[in-house]
Amino acid sequence: MSQKCPLCGKDKADKSLFCKECTVKLNSEYEVNIPELKETQDISAEMQSKKEMSDHEEAEVASPKNATSNSSWVDTRNDSQKSYYEIERDKKPKRTRFVLISLFLLAVVLISALYIYNNNVKNANLERSAWEVAQRENSVDAYLTYMDEYPQGKYVGEAQTKMRSLKKNESDAWENLRASENTVEFTDFLQLYPSSPYERKVKNRLDSLLWMSSLKENSSQAYSDYINMSTSGEITGHYIGDAQKRLSMLEQSTPVNEADLENIKTTINGFFLGLSNISHEELSQYLTPIISRFDKATNIPREEMIGQLLLIAAKSDAKSIKFDPNLNQIRYKQMGNNTYEVNVPLQKQFLGTNGGNNQIKGYIVHLKLDDSFQIYSFYETKPYNEAP
Repeated sequence: MSQKCPLCGKDKADKSLFCKECTVKLNSEYEVNIPELKETQDISAEMQSKKEMSDHEEAEVASPKNATSNSSWVDTRNDSQKSYYEIERDKKPKRTRFVLISLFLLAVVLISALYIYNNNVKNANLERSAWEVAQRENSVDAYLTYMDEYPQGKYVGEAQTKMRSLKKNESDAWENLRASENTVEFTDFLQLYPSSPYERKVKNRLDSLLWMSSLKENSSQAYSDYINMSTSGEITGHYIGDAQKRLSMLEQSTPVNEADLENIKTTINGFFLGLSNISHEELSQYLTPIISRFDKATNIPREEMIGQLLLIAAKSDAKSIKFDPNLNQIRYKQMGNNTYEVNVPLQKQFLGTNGGNNQIKGYIVHLKLDDSFQIYSFYETKPYNEAP
């Protein structure tokens, strides 16, 4: 006697709970072993219960009126009373909550780690780099910069110690410079202490020393170097106006004629040799009959001019005077009437009555020569107003 299958309604065997097709389907798709007799009856009842529950859920979806009243229903069954799919369905919200909580905790950890890194590791590295820069520069300004950036820094105490040491060394170095005439020591000081409170004094002193050095060399190159240092700010340039005037005196503005230059040198050498020897005869060879001294309009006969020169030499406190022209630095210009204007760098050596020798450099003598290379006018530019 056959019975109906509770799932599909087809005929089934008496001893089977379901028909053959439903049994195969349950075994393959749901991996459920179909029990016999009593067990099958329980399973059948459970399947029937599920079907009814499914129908009830569909009815709830179809009937909005009952949605509110049924929404308060709570499934009180335990996991042993639920099917596999019901258990899996209940687990999905739990997994989602777990993933969200895990992501939130991970974000909190990452933010905390980044905050700790910025406030500890990164800041420590930046401070260390700033300290290394200050040590490399090793200047008061460098240590002050570090302390301004990190007033509570790890190396503030060491920075203060080094800064005090530098200030003491700076003060001692300035005291030593006050009695020095070595320009290298002054430039070294300015490089070592670029923002020193003594900077202005050091530059003024260096300016004077370099100007005196330029006067001693008394050449166009020396005056050009002084001007360049003044314009670049290396020195204060108090004498830049004088340097520019002297540079214009000693720069050759016209092409050099070697034959003319040799004749000019011969006249100049003989004239100053005659002055050094206080020789009337030697001076006469190189002076024109009428002389205009200091480029004035007043004309003086040659004999009177020589007498004045010899008288000046005799009245000086020196036992003798030697005039030493720098013939290699002569600069001349040929005028339109075949005369020449000549500038001669010169130094004077005064031999005192007590045997002392005083050498003064920086004179520039201005001569005018006629077409026969004889001197008809002369005057001099002194290195300083009080120079003899």
